[in-house]
Amino acid sequence: MTNNSIIQVEREVLIVQIEPPQNTDGGDYYYRTHAPGVAMTQQEGVYVINLTNEHRNKFEVLKQADVLILKNICDPDFLPLINKRKQQGKLTIYEIADDLGALQPWNPVYFFYQNTENQALVHRLASYCDALQFTCSELKNLYGHLNRKSMVFPNQISYVPPERSFSQKENIIIGWAGSHGHMEDIEAIAPSLIAWMKSRPDVCLHLMCSEPIWSLFNALPNKNKKHIQTGSPEDYYYFLSGIDIGLAPLNNTPFNRSRSDVKFLEYAVSGVVPVVQNLQPYLESVIHGRTGYLFKDSDELISILDLLANDPESARRVACTARQHVIEHRIETAHAEERLFFYREQFNGNHDSHYIGSYSREGLFKAWSNLEGALTLGRHLKLRSTKFETLLHAGLIAMQVNKDKALARHLFEEAAALDPENYLPHLFGSPVSPDPVKSLGKAVELRPDSLKAWIMLGEAYAKEGKIKESFESYGRAADIFPEYEVPFLRAGKLLQKIGETSKAQELFEKASQLLIPSAVHH
Repeated sequence: MTNNSIIQVEREVLIVQIEPPQNTDGGDYYYRTHAPGVAMTQQEGVYVINLTNEHRNKFEVLKQADVLILKNICDPDFLPLINKRKQQGKLTIYEIADDLGALQPWNPVYFFYQNTENQALVHRLASYCDALQFTCSELKNLYGHLNRKSMVFPNQISYVPPERSFSQKENIIIGWAGSHGHMEDIEAIAPSLIAWMKSRPDVCLHLMCSEPIWSLFNALPNKNKKHIQTGSPEDYYYFLSGIDIGLAPLNNTPFNRSRSDVKFLEYAVSGVVPVVQNLQPYLESVIHGRTGYLFKDSDELISILDLLANDPESARRVACTARQHVIEHRIETAHAEERLFFYREQFNGNHDSHYIGSYSREGLFKAWSNLEGALTLGRHLKLRSTKFETLLHAGLIAMQVNKDKALARHLFEEAAALDPENYLPHLFGSPVSPDPVKSLGKAVELRPDSLKAWIMLGEAYAKEGKIKESFESYGRAADIFPEYEVPFLRAGKLLQKIGETSKAQELFEKASQLLIPSAVHH
């Protein structure tokens, strides 16, 4: 946006970004949540709060937000919240940051998102919100039909390292850094890379990675390689400052095609020559031979590496051009206005001009800044996990991943003791509770508008053969949000089980009518 006057902040605005629990020290959180949030607060009157879906104060914070961003959220309890926000003239945006329908089987949340009801819920939330935002154009191509208003906000760079000096070096250093999730990507090029490097004593390989990935290069002599332990973003940028050529292999999978081009950005801004897979994430950002190199397979990769190793001057020229391109076009602060303009545009089109209300955003921000775990930077606030959220997360891991019911039950009980008025320990802990009905009954007592708790209570009653109570629980869920199909499906299956086939069919037809169509209508 070039006309700054168009997006001049006339009033204070509070933006809240919430997402599923994750490692907030990782790159995904940094680029998709932290960095854009901090950049938006550089605009006058903008306050930003970041938190996860396990936070004990989430609903109190969310209801105050003028703009609420739901990143990859899959929780039916947000449906009544969005409905209430619509009635109050507040804006809710859904962000699809990954192709959740194409997660790899090793991913801890693979089975959760493989569930058809959970997939449908993501689509429902995305369509029910006021607008959609994406991390890349490929995701918009896949899911843009869910909402008639959408925008792509690519990842940007927040930190620009000092310009590097290209002094004469004894060895050319090729580098790669990444999480264990990229094991298959790096494994695909490892044999060819090892064979080539054995013929090039002037080349070294530096890897910042897990032990299993490092072991892929056991056949490479120690003098030709160096292992660096994974660490903080500062450690990563220090690693980049020591390499000349950066690799970004990606297998051609649906999930990889929906990744961002952040690896290119990191290499380029650090003065490293980007050598990346000729795949969707990089096709819109890399100009082959000018701002980097694209390779289709291992043979092309080795050909490019030979070219660069034999012509250091060309390598330096491409590295400088790539860095300048990122500095001119991909810096976060320069794009914060685009996000704010998009949000304000939605207000102008669909919301009451008096949405701001009478309370002070500065006052709210200061109040939330006093919470345990709060970390502030100017008008940016990160609500970090306290012991309560840590216990909830550990309980879920123990229950879902490690299958340790006793440990999970203990962790949820400890969380409930820390905050007796919070419904989440009773909701999350019900599958491992000795009395699930009692646990879920406590959850709905503490949070009467919890769709999820009422549905789970209906399921718990059904397992005990209490048909009347189960049917009533599904009815309570349907009353809270009549547009959600799951309570009708559950009630239909219950009636079908006891032989009420005609009534069951009516409910199945009702549920079918509520399913999200291929194109959304508001």
